[in-house]
Amino acid sequence: MRSLFWKFFFAFLLALLLTSIGVASGMWLRHNAERQSFEAIPVQVGWKAADLVDSASDIVHYAGIEPLKKYLKDKQRNEITIFAITQDNSDVLGRDVDENLLISTRQLLLDNPEIRSIRQAISVDGKALLLFIPSPEKLSQRFTPPKRPKPPPFLLLLSMWIISGLLFSGLLAWWFTKPIRILRKAFDDVADGKLHTRIRPAMGKRRDELAELGQNFDHMTSRISQLLTAQKRLLHDVSHELRSPLARMQAAIGLAQQNPDKTAKMLDRVERESERIDQLIGDLLNLSRLETPTSENDGRQDFDFTEMLLDIIEDARFEAQNKAIQIEHNDIKQISLFGRAELIHSAIENVLRNAIKYSPDNGVIQLTIEKLSQRLQIRIEDQGPGIAPQDLQLIFQPFFRSRENQHQNGIGLGLTIAHRAIEIHGGEISAANRPEGGLRITIFLPV
Repeated sequence: MRSLFWKFFFAFLLALLLTSIGVASGMWLRHNAERQSFEAIPVQVGWKAADLVDSASDIVHYAGIEPLKKYLKDKQRNEITIFAITQDNSDVLGRDVDENLLISTRQLLLDNPEIRSIRQAISVDGKALLLFIPSPEKLSQRFTPPKRPKPPPFLLLLSMWIISGLLFSGLLAWWFTKPIRILRKAFDDVADGKLHTRIRPAMGKRRDELAELGQNFDHMTSRISQLLTAQKRLLHDVSHELRSPLARMQAAIGLAQQNPDKTAKMLDRVERESERIDQLIGDLLNLSRLETPTSENDGRQDFDFTEMLLDIIEDARFEAQNKAIQIEHNDIKQISLFGRAELIHSAIENVLRNAIKYSPDNGVIQLTIEKLSQRLQIRIEDQGPGIAPQDLQLIFQPFFRSRENQHQNGIGLGLTIAHRAIEIHGGEISAANRPEGGLRITIFLPV
């Protein structure tokens, strides 16, 4: 019985069986107790007995004892015994009455005054009489209450219970196992490479944990599809980025072979292209390390952020001299951060070098550092051409170049590495165009 359907089926069936046994046992015990209680009553309690006793009570109350005796004799001839007991425990007709019967009858009336088949009547001359009809066990003539309908045969009830239990258990087991079957088929489809598989629509209107599992599965397949697409795109972009410098290296070697006088110049070209390839491979390795999951505190420690930032600015100013670009910043207070200093250094340096690359000659790059309540804000603003609004969310993807900057040299991994490094530290990085022109990169880091 390895199928989950049958496990659910028999579990529900067993639960129904135990519940039915418990309910049936309780009903049987109650019925048995009621039957025993009814059998123990010393008098007749049916509606017919109550009417006879009421008639006797009316006669003695309005006509007296003598008419009552005549009424009792008439009923006796019809084999209906109605006792009329005086205060000295004797019957008005002189019939023998069991003393225990009188005691139990009086006690029953005392405990249950609402019983109509036992009456304490007062005659016209003020005498008290106890009127009742004894139980069938005391007399040959029995007055029984209306017969109750007999319960259906046991086999019929058992058959109906088995059929309804099987149907209910089967439907319930099918309802529980249906999403599991859908999920199993979806896993098989994903294993076959069908990453477009989605199962939430097949779950219908379910709102339970199995429906949530279907949503999680759809999220997982969507994420896997995105990662594989990104991996394919990255492989394509890397191949494209490597092909261009390799093609230029091959062309330079061919020209050097054809014209030995240009060998030195072509070797310089080969050296530049090899450096470009080396930079590309280095950036790819850095990005790969950033994408590899590590423990939360791996290599993290407190460091002097202010000193690190001033070193980055000094290096950037040296690089910006060729374009006469000024790098300005506000007053930087002493700030300490907890994290991997080399990653944060790389992120800010990449953003700053990117700003230098796209800034015009004699331009100005503005750095603004503000310490907020729980975060550190770093803004880097340049005076370059900016980015098309539709491309602002794409500049952190590997090898992205906007249409306006296709002519610029570069690999296109700097901002990707910066984005991942900031993200690892629980921070945020975003890009926006400045109203007066240029690009603004905003970085938030937890303090």
